[in-house]
Formats: sequence, structure tokens, C-alpha cells
Amino acid sequence: MKSRMLLNLSLLAVLAVLGAVAYFEPGKKEPAETPLTGVETDKVDTLTLQRGDKTIVLAKKGGHWWVSAPFSAPANEFRVRQLLEIAKTPSDASYPLKPDELAKFELDKPLASLTLGDVVLVFGGADPINMRRYVRIGDTLHLVRDDFSRHLTAQATDYVDKKLLPEDARIQEIALPEWKARLGQDGKWVFETPQEGGETLIGELLTQWQAARAIDVKHLDKAAEGQKLHIGLANGESVDFVIVQREPELLLVRPDYGLQYEVVGEPAKRLLSLNPKPAETRTEEASPSASPVPQAPTDEGGAEEIEAD
Repeated sequence: MKSRMLLNLSLLAVLAVLGAVAYFEPGKKEPAETPLTGVETDKVDTLTLQRGDKTIVLAKKGGHWWVSAPFSAPANEFRVRQLLEIAKTPSDASYPLKPDELAKFELDKPLASLTLGDVVLVFGGADPINMRRYVRIGDTLHLVRDDFSRHLTAQATDYVDKKLLPEDARIQEIALPEWKARLGQDGKWVFETPQEGGETLIGELLTQWQAARAIDVKHLDKAAEGQKLHIGLANGESVDFVIVQREPELLLVRPDYGLQYEVVGEPAKRLLSLNPKPAETRTEEASPSASPVPQAPTDEGGAEEIEAD
């Protein structure tokens, strides 16, 4: 009896092992995902995003991406890479597409189109069941998981680099409305009009400028008015701003780009002052002119002091 039980247990163990082998199929590779396109994104130097009558053109210049239409300005490299990555999105399914089927997949009035070199991706509607996006490439219809629509519907200013100065900017000259200074050959800063503590404080101001970012960028259709701000860089380039507003938010306009940058918080104060005032506190200090502490009457007709909270 025991031998039969042991035999049965052995058979069950063997079956379990065989079942595991059959299920997991060791050594067998998962089928590779098929990307939407075979575009080598690192070799793309121009891409066009079309949405209705709005066109955004991004082009690589000197190894860096720029927005070249509808205006010219340095681009946010990370946002551009997100657009390029759409070309590598896995295609879950693909079918031949007939011309009379465009409306069926909302490709007659597409959400947007993205052109990478000679490859055009046209984005239609979404599958109502699985919410996968229909994408047309030539005469082929693809179904893909939609993780990218927000990039297709973004505004041109969303692709602008929000840094006020180039990443590797080295400031050699700065002219604010209140004072001007330049870096001398001896490595010391020289102020046109002496500023108290200027040589010590200017280092922090320059650090703030090199790191400054806007929280929002807007394109302007008309020239801005305000005080001028000039920054000269070590490579010979100049960056000029118009100070449109100082508070509560700092609004700076670059006339050469036609863009307005909005800076908030502590950086907004530090960019225009060598020694910005510290934030006001609610603490009240006693002074000779301070109002006397109010007194409350007591039952005996006297007065007792009211404790301050």
C-alpha cells in the first residue's frame, strides 16, 4: 500500500514538473514588439507637428533643438524627445487601410499629424473599447496604446526651453536699470557706479540668473514696453530683456524671440537686486509708538491685563 502511494506521489511530482515546463517554456523568447516606425530618432534633425491649421516645426541647430515655427526660440530638449519617442510606440495591431475608411477611424479630420523626415504619422480617433489610438502610416492602420496625446495637442510655447539663459552661459556683463557691472581681466567685477557690498553680493545674483527658469512662457504679437535689462556672455552673445512687470510676478520679454517669461517666488526678487529685502514676517516688535495693551475692567473696578495670544 505504501509503495503504491509513493508511486502515485512520484507520478504527481513528475506531472507537476512537466506541467511547469509546458507552461513556462524555458528558453522560448517572448515575441518582440513591433514599433510604429523604423525611424532612427537620433538621426532626425527636423520634425513637424500639424494640428488643424497650426504648425509647429522643431529643428536641430548646432546639436540643440529649436522651435523654428511659428517663432524661433530654444526648445525644451526633453519635450522634443517625448515627441520623437512616439515613433517607437509598439503597434498592437495593423491592417490595410482603404481610402473610403478614413472617416470610420476619424482620419479624415485627424487629431494631429507628426512628420519625421519622410515618415508621416496621422493620428485619428480612439478605439472605444480599449481606448487605443488609430494611427495611419501610408496605407496601413495601426492600433497603439495612447500615452502621447498630450504631446500632440500641446501649444508651441510648451516646447520652449523655460531657462532664461543658455545652459552653459557665462555672464561677463550685466546692466540693470539701477546699475551696471562687467567682469574685469583680473577676474573681479567692476561697477560703473559703486554699489555697497557689490563685489560680494554679485556672485549670488549671477548664480540666480544662470539657474533661473520661468513657470510659463507666452508668445507676444506686439512689442513690449518697459525698462531694459542687458546681459553679455563670454561667447560674445547678448541676451536682452524688457522688464514689463516686477511684482507680484516678474514678467520679462525677450524682443528677439517675441516671448514673455513669467518668474515667481524668491527668484523673481533676486534677479533684479543685489541685496533683495527679506520676506516680511508677521512678528510685531515692541516699540515706543506701539499701542498700549488693552485693559479689561474687573469686578472691583480695577483692570486686569489681557494676555496676548
